[in-house]
Amino acid sequence: MRINKGDTVIDLGCGEGSITIPLSKKVKFVTAVDSSKRMLEILDEKCRAENIDNIKTIKENLEDVTLKEVGKQDIVLLSRSINGISPIKDTINNVNNIADKYVYITIFGPENWKFENDFYESIGKEKNDFAPYNYLFNILISMNIYPNIENLEIKTNRKYKSVQDAIDNGKWQLNNFTEEEKEELYKYLEKNLRKNNEGMLENPNDKADWILIWWKK
Repeated sequence: MRINKGDTVIDLGCGEGSITIPLSKKVKFVTAVDSSKRMLEILDEKCRAENIDNIKTIKENLEDVTLKEVGKQDIVLLSRSINGISPIKDTINNVNNIADKYVYITIFGPENWKFENDFYESIGKEKNDFAPYNYLFNILISMNIYPNIENLEIKTNRKYKSVQDAIDNGKWQLNNFTEEEKEELYKYLEKNLRKNNEGMLENPNDKADWILIWWKK
């Protein structure tokens, strides 16, 4: 990110602050927004533990944040938070109005769900998928925003302590599974996850794929 010590940043969908806190040490002030009260509580706890006093937290859906509420910010960041947002054009228009210098977005890349898709195909189940990054790109172009796009090329696979740990990861949308499908998932993971030399389970097709989309105002 193109940032300097005098910048203000708004982190929309900040979670527990995995990016918010490192950013706060490089900029003037960070406004951290998330819809989860618990995530913001964890972030506040981390700030107190590290004596960080330049982060303000706001509990709100990122698509509802307005320029009137937060004012102009040098940089708007939406890291791993815009997937599934609808209507996305309204949200983009809003964050573009808030940003004074740059907007940075990360969104799922085309290979992100390869491992999951193989499982869904094996049991003949349709997967509820997110809009691809090129959909967002086309929307931006239609708004006369011409962004830079980069694949972050994450090399490492996801790693798990056990098959159950892989199931509990949160990415499998288990609330949409029948009990029989959950049993099939366990068998699939048991068959396709292999121990690495650290004793952890992994699969070469099970890795994050993130696209960075950013533009200068």
